[in-house]
Amino acid sequence: MARTPLFAMLRRAVALAAPRGPRDAPLDERADPAFGRPTRRGVLVWAAAAAALTTLPLPLRQALAQSSARIVVVGAGLAGLVAAHRLVEGGARSLRVYEAANRVGGRMFSGRDAVAPGHVAELGGSFINSGHRDMLALCREFRLPLEDSEEGEAATLRTAYFVGGRHRGFTEIAEAARDLAARIARIRRLPEAGRRAFDSRPAAALLDEWGVSGWLRTLLDIGLTQEMGLEPDRMSGLYLTETFAVDAAKPGEGMFSSDQRYQIAGGNDRLPAAIAARLGERVVRGHRLEAIAPRGRGFVLSFAREGGAAEVEADLVILALPPTVLREVEIRLELPEKTRRAIGEITFGTNAKLFAGLSRRPWRAQGFSGELLTDLGFQTCWEDHARPGGGPGGLTVFAGGRTGVEFARGAAADRTREVLQRLEAAFPEASAAGTGTAARMDWPGNALARGSYSCFAPGQFTAFAGAFAPVGRLLFAGEHMSEDHSGYMNGAAETGRLAARAAARLLR
Repeated sequence: MARTPLFAMLRRAVALAAPRGPRDAPLDERADPAFGRPTRRGVLVWAAAAAALTTLPLPLRQALAQSSARIVVVGAGLAGLVAAHRLVEGGARSLRVYEAANRVGGRMFSGRDAVAPGHVAELGGSFINSGHRDMLALCREFRLPLEDSEEGEAATLRTAYFVGGRHRGFTEIAEAARDLAARIARIRRLPEAGRRAFDSRPAAALLDEWGVSGWLRTLLDIGLTQEMGLEPDRMSGLYLTETFAVDAAKPGEGMFSSDQRYQIAGGNDRLPAAIAARLGERVVRGHRLEAIAPRGRGFVLSFAREGGAAEVEADLVILALPPTVLREVEIRLELPEKTRRAIGEITFGTNAKLFAGLSRRPWRAQGFSGELLTDLGFQTCWEDHARPGGGPGGLTVFAGGRTGVEFARGAAADRTREVLQRLEAAFPEASAAGTGTAARMDWPGNALARGSYSCFAPGQFTAFAGAFAPVGRLLFAGEHMSEDHSGYMNGAAETGRLAARAAARLLR
């Protein structure tokens, strides 16, 4: 579930405090950052296994090659592009992707030279985990090199947790979380139906009931808020019980696989750009979907575009739009009530980002990487595409909930200056290192996203399970549909691949 480096470490600290067997390593040894980290061999094995995800099975390719069906994909974010790519690669003869913006990639968006020459800031999705098989497979397929945070200087630097007026050590967090970890370990032993019952309760209510207080409660509150996108009183309790649980049945996919290890060299949006380049003229930009209705055995889609409206007929449609945008589309089709409710009600986080240009990075001399989880008036910061040394660069400041909404107010330069001043308490000389160059990405205010990524409100996990199943020849794709990777770029890639398979089966 973790989408930021800081939250991955916080999860790990709580998980390591869980009761263990008598032969397990002691807590201080398990707190070593190297403990439980995926090995290089393990990463390569996962990447090799991911290569099997790159093509449709032969029977489905044969079905596509024999079909003259008109396929329309709406949305050129990663989910829509992957779906289209797999279908065209499999032999689809008539396919178009319609995108409202004049760029592709959706919430994968890299800002180049935004705050410092040669620096890349990820305005959208930032990290790829070692276990993100779809993303690793795509990067291998398109020959996109990856930057590895476990190599070089970055592997030797520390993550910082500054709460309640001082830095908190990894072992200190784990010790404070012993009771919490024991409760969650007991919940993990419940049958799945018993664990799912926690969906109906807000995460904050569980923390209140369990008596979690003081600086640990502050750390958990800000950690959950920036990571999931909304405050704990507005998110499902499953974000707490499942996120911090250790799943012994999935040693390769549990806590320690959430490592945020990679970024695509030169910017993560090189991947959607590469897919779109291969699709060529099949990608049609500047077309915003306004309505979809039945026509004969297929569909007619109405788009707004420069110069007037356009109508497109299709035999099969994949809607790769977030629910926050899809709810603005007039859908004149018979949909299951659960699907309509999910489109209209699923909540999204309000994460936003500020970016500060730096003449130097003073925390490097202190042994820190620049990754910080804090209560200093914002929530998180880190260095995107971190350069070695302590010279010029940029700082990404990330927040969710009401703080994320507040990031949109005022001038970006003023907001980043305020952040750097507050940062002095944790990283001395941070304010003096600012160049005054700043940028901002306000995902809640973006008309083509209306939020950062899915953050399910209490009850929504269970209420909307299976809500986006195919409806005839209408299919859906997007990170909000992924059970294991919602909120991740990998969730978009995975659901795009699965949508392509489902489409090929329907045309078989």
